Amino acid sequence: MNGISNIDLAAWATSVTVQFSLLATLFYRRQDRRFPAFTIYVAATLLQSVAQFAIYEIWGFKSASTIYISWGVQGLIIILRLLAILELCRLVFQAYRGIWVVISRGLVVLVTLVASCAVLFGTYKSGLGILSADEGMGLALASAVVGLFLAARYYKVQAREPIRAMAIGFFLYSCFSTLNDTILEKWMGSYAQLWNFLGVMAFIASQVVWFWALRRAYPQEAFRPELLPADVYQALSPAVNSRLRLLNERLSRLAGVKRP
Repeated sequence: MNGISNIDLAAWATSVTVQFSLLATLFYRRQDRRFPAFTIYVAATLLQSVAQFAIYEIWGFKSASTIYISWGVQGLIIILRLLAILELCRLVFQAYRGIWVVISRGLVVLVTLVASCAVLFGTYKSGLGILSADEGMGLALASAVVGLFLAARYYKVQAREPIRAMAIGFFLYSCFSTLNDTILEKWMGSYAQLWNFLGVMAFIASQVVWFWALRRAYPQEAFRPELLPADVYQALSPAVNSRLRLLNERLSRLAGVKRP
């Protein structure tokens, strides 16, 4: 293939194999019903990998058509990655609707700001507009995962497996993606092919984390918060319970969520 080395082809083949195995595991373990957004994200990245191979075969590695199509597809993948992480946040805080609504709206606002900056300052002739959005999105999503764990730890909300491992996989990939994009912006010509290879390898590593987390079958009950009766819960941890309920009520009023 024009512009693609044997090591890049090997990395691509490995990635496709792992993606297919992960997607098959999701359906085999019936986790696609638990994580529909994540399943769509994995399926979309698999289709992206196959389409990317065809694009490179037809137009080459550095043609204008390859750049426009590749970055356009990557923009869709960024959105699907956001939805997958929002799904994890929802599953952790599903018992506290006020907190979940504020988290989801905050992320949407953050994404809108990042996209606006990309439109205003991006250089679309070389695909840097989407690159800037990908870089900013990686940083924003990594921060969102950290915030998710801190909030869950502080308020004693359990982030059960495989949610915890899935979030870690997104965190690691988002951090590396941001660093990789930052280096590419400075050394576009000389770093482009290495950037592509390292990006594929980082994604493979994240997929291995997800595959390892989802290899077991998790019952439906594992995704429901185990809340004790109100009197028992208050007797065991009154301070935590009061603080969490007060925050949830305040955020519910702020977000305009009506109590059931």
